[in-house]
Parts: sequence; C-alpha cells; structure tokens
Amino acid sequence: MAKGKVYLVGAGPGDVELVTVKAYRLICEADVILYDHLIPAELLRLARKEAEVISVGKFASRHTLPQRRINELLIEKAGGGKSVVRLKGGDPYLFGRGAEEAVACAEAGVDFEVVPGVSSALAAPAYAGIAATHRDYTSSVAIVTGHRKSEELEIEIPRAGTVIFLMGVSNIERIVSSLVKQGWSGETKIAAIEKATCYDQRVVSGTLDNFVEVVEKAGLRAPAVFIVGRVVELQEKLGWFSRRPRILFPGTSPEKYRHLGTIVHRPLIKLVAIEDYSKADGILGRLNDYDWVVFTSRNGVRYFFERLNVLGLDARAFGPAKVAVIGTTTAAELKSYGILADVQPKNETSAGLLDEFREISVGKKRILLVRPQVGPDTLPQGLAGLGAICEQVAVYLNVEVEPDEVDFDFIDQVLFTSGSTVRAYVKRFGSVPEGVRVLCLGPPTLAEAIKHGITQAEILSK
Repeated sequence: MAKGKVYLVGAGPGDVELVTVKAYRLICEADVILYDHLIPAELLRLARKEAEVISVGKFASRHTLPQRRINELLIEKAGGGKSVVRLKGGDPYLFGRGAEEAVACAEAGVDFEVVPGVSSALAAPAYAGIAATHRDYTSSVAIVTGHRKSEELEIEIPRAGTVIFLMGVSNIERIVSSLVKQGWSGETKIAAIEKATCYDQRVVSGTLDNFVEVVEKAGLRAPAVFIVGRVVELQEKLGWFSRRPRILFPGTSPEKYRHLGTIVHRPLIKLVAIEDYSKADGILGRLNDYDWVVFTSRNGVRYFFERLNVLGLDARAFGPAKVAVIGTTTAAELKSYGILADVQPKNETSAGLLDEFREISVGKKRILLVRPQVGPDTLPQGLAGLGAICEQVAVYLNVEVEPDEVDFDFIDQVLFTSGSTVRAYVKRFGSVPEGVRVLCLGPPTLAEAIKHGITQAEILSK
C-alpha cells in the first residue's frame, strides 16, 4: 500500500488566481480534500471525480467538525495510504490552526507537508489600495487575531506603525477600545476590507472615534480584515481594484476576457459530448471529400480531434481539404494539433469569415462546418448564399447548469459570448438590472440578446 501523506495547503484570500501553482497541482491530484467554508467553489471543482471532498468548515461559534475530529480524520485518511489535502483559507500557519494539525500529524507519525498561501492579512490591504508599509509612513507592521479563545482575554496589540486584525468583525468594539487604551489617537485612520479580493469586496473606512458607528451603519459582514495606521490614507490614491469593472461572465473560457476587468465567472452552460456520434463518425471518416473544413470555436476543434482519435484517425484525414477558423483562439487550438489555418479573418466574427470566403470565391465548393449541436444559422446560411455546398457536423453540445450565487449589487457589466449564454441567462435570472452594461461577442449574440428583451446590449469592441 502506498504511504499516505497530509498536505496543509493555503488556498489564499479568495481570488482563485492567487492560489499557488503547487496548491493547484495538489488539489488536482488529491485522493481526499478536507476544506474550510470560505474556499472558492472553483478550487473544489478541480478535484478528481474519484476524490473524496469533505467540508470541515468553521463559522463563528459554530463548527461543522470540532478541531479534534478534523485532526483524527487527517490521520485516518492518510493512514489508509491516501494523499490528503487539508485546504485552508489564507495561509495554514496564520491563525488557521494549521500548526495544531501539523502537531497532530507529527505525533501520530503521519508524513505531512505545509504549502504556504497568500494571507488575507496582506492581500486585503493590497486589493483595497493600502500598502501595509511605506517608508514615508511606517516601517513596521503587526498582524493580530481579533478573536480570542475566551471573551475575558484582552486583545494584545503589539506596538507597530500598522496593525492588521483578522477575524475581528464580532469584536470591533473591543479592538477599537484596546487601540485607544494603548494610546492611539481617536483621529487615526482605520479601514475594514470585507470579502477581500473577491468581486463583492467592500472597503469601509473611518477613524477610531467613529468607526464602530460607521461599520454598524454599513452592515459590515464577515469575513473582514481591519487595518489601522497612517497607511490607510493611501487608499484613495492606490485603490486599483475598485476601479476595475466587475463583469458577470456566464460562458466558458473566462481567461480570454480577464483583461477587460474583474471577471465574475458564473457558468450557465457546460460543454459535453453528444449522445450519438454515428452521423458525425460517418462524416469524419471522409474529410478528404471536402474542399474546406471550418471551425468556429476552440471547443469545436477539441471535440473534433477527440472524436478523430476515437476513430483511429489524425490530421492526415484532412487530405487536400483546406481549413478556416473564426479567430485567433480557435487558430491557436488548431495549431496545437499540428494544423495551421489557411484562412483566419481579422474581423473575428461569422461576418468576417464570410467576407474572407467572398474574396476567394467558394461557389460549388464543398464546405464542412464543425459546430455545436445547437447554434446560430448565420454562417451556414451565409455560405449557402455564396453558392457553397455547406454540410454541418455537430461534435459537442451546450447544456445548462445551475450557477453559483451572484450579487448583482456588485456587477457593472454582463458579457455574453454566444446565443446559448443569452438564453441560459434569461432562463436563470430574467432581465439584466438597470444600469448594468451588456456586452455581446458578435452580431449573432447581440441579435439573440435583443430578441430576449435585453435592449441595452451592445457589441464588444476589440
């Protein structure tokens, strides 16, 4: 039997992209994952289908499992020869009881490893536009837990130019009182960063004199990080994250659009194989009958070649057929299979591709269009209008899925990349709230949005 091992893994502060490469790999490989309640769902979806994923989350004054039982579970699972990831918010050793779990493993003779994570103590101020240190303000910083084992215990505050408090929402009055007793001026700046690094992050700021009233009026929610000191004055100038538009993205491949702002990925569709490939297999077995093969998405390329592989075929099956793609992403995916596109329009839309075919004249040419089982008719109708003999082959299907929750109070834009995402959105959410900008990738998607009453929709400019 393989020797089991426990990995105490820091998942970072909330933004999935702040997880380390090593943490990502271990999550993907684990046999068992024990996770806290603030772990992003996107990380848990990385787990293997065979993996056992167990919630052991802790809430204020309420635990899914007591710490003793978590320790026992780690030892039990690793003792069975399994690779166990204990997935913890932030960093395992910073107020996360990671050290207690490591001691339990050591005393039980269980091999363990610690994978540090980005702590919210530093990430929260950074995303709020506050530098924890600055040579013109302070050269020292202290990190303090705002939650003690006993309510009678004082909150000990080290002397430093900047003090950062974690887990202190329920104890904000005691924190402020302790700072004042230590001699901090009532005019000292203090900020709370709620849901730090996430799309629904809020920053609430004030002074020690008025902060209790300010957070009460704001309805501050946990989790939140507090930061005290002159450096809070930097927030207005350095608040980069709050200036980025927050974009609800209900489709696939969110990484293509991250340059536009903070992408709030809530997939409403997923791609799956079609149930019956008998018709597609017949077509793929005679690719050399066609003059052109056209790909409109990288997903079409991927499912196309997966099916070719099942049939025992490879790129040689194209024979003399030329290949066209709708854009750079599709071209890059095609290149990964060893094929360079003969045609790729600068205007990465169906209209742009039709313009290219109009220039080279495709009258009476046999064209195979690779597509999802349900999709727009713009391209096949346009090719037929150019006199081409257009045949279509479906290699995958878009199916609707239930998304994670989204708070539209924190959404500035919605980005639709296909008609299927429009239809799924309307079915799940109804209309787009007033004041939220709607962007569509290409005229067919725009037409679908307008058809469903989303009249404020506009074309996404490059």
